[in-house]
Amino acid sequence: MNKLLIILIFLMASVVLNAGSEFDKDITVLNQTRDEKVTKVFKEMMATYDDENVDDFFQYVSEDRFIQDYMLFYDAIELDMRVYDTLSIDTWIDKITEDGVKRFLYVRWEKRYLSTLGDSDTEIVQRGYSRFLFDEVNGKYKLIELAGNNFWGESSPEWKEEVPQIAGQEPETSKVATSTGVVVTGLPDLTVSILDCSGGYIYFTLNNEGAADTTAGSIEYEVYDGSLPATNAYTYNGDITAGTSTGTISQSHNCDAVYGGSVTADPNDLIDESDETNNQESI
Repeated sequence: MNKLLIILIFLMASVVLNAGSEFDKDITVLNQTRDEKVTKVFKEMMATYDDENVDDFFQYVSEDRFIQDYMLFYDAIELDMRVYDTLSIDTWIDKITEDGVKRFLYVRWEKRYLSTLGDSDTEIVQRGYSRFLFDEVNGKYKLIELAGNNFWGESSPEWKEEVPQIAGQEPETSKVATSTGVVVTGLPDLTVSILDCSGGYIYFTLNNEGAADTTAGSIEYEVYDGSLPATNAYTYNGDITAGTSTGTISQSHNCDAVYGGSVTADPNDLIDESDETNNQESI
C-alpha cells in the first residue's frame, strides 16, 4: 500500500513538473512571437516610407494611443515625402525590451537622401540611434511613440521638438551641397559682425559659422540702442547656409559712442546651435 502511494505521488509530481515546463515554453514562444511581430511591423513601415506612401505608413501608427501629437507627426511624414528623395536607408536593430505587452525597439541607422528645400538640391547624410515604442492594438502591434534621433519626420522643426532624447543618440547631422562631395556633422552657429555705425544707422551681417544650415525659415535678432529704454526686435526672413553670411542689414540706431549698443542673433534661443554664447556683437 505504501509503495503504491509513493508511485502515485511520483506520477502526480511528474505531471505537475511537465505541465509547468510546457507553460514556460508557451510563455517563451509568446515573447519571441511578440518581438518578431514588432520587427516585422518596423520593416513594413520602412517599406511604406521608402515607397512614399503616407496612408499605408499610418496603418502602422495608432491614432488613439499615439503619445505624441498625431497630426503633427502625420504632417511631418508628408513633408518628408514631399521634400526628400531617398537615396538609401540602412538600419540595424540593437535590442528589443519589453514593458508588459509593449515593446521598445532600439535601432541604429544611416540614411542618405536629397532635399529639394532651398535653391538647389542638398544631399543629407544622417546617422542616428532611435527608440520606437509599439503596443498591441486589436492583436496587431502599432507605433505609439518615437524618441532619440529623428528617423522619421526630420524635415519638420515642430515635430523634432516633440521627440524626446535618449541615451546613446547621435549629435545632429548637417546638410551639405552634393557638388562639394563633403559630409559634415554638427549644428549651425550664429554670430554677428557690425560693419559700421553712422548717419543714424547701424550696419551688420548675421553669420553662420557652424557646420550645418539653419532650417527655421527665419532668424530673430535684436538691436539694442543705449539711448533708448528698450531693445528693438526684428526678423530676418530666410535661412543661412553653413559658412555663409547674410547681406548687409541696416537698422536705425543712435551711433553716439556714449550710448553704444549691440546686435544679438537668435536672442530667444529658438535655433539649436553648437555655441549659444557668441550670438552678440557690441559697438
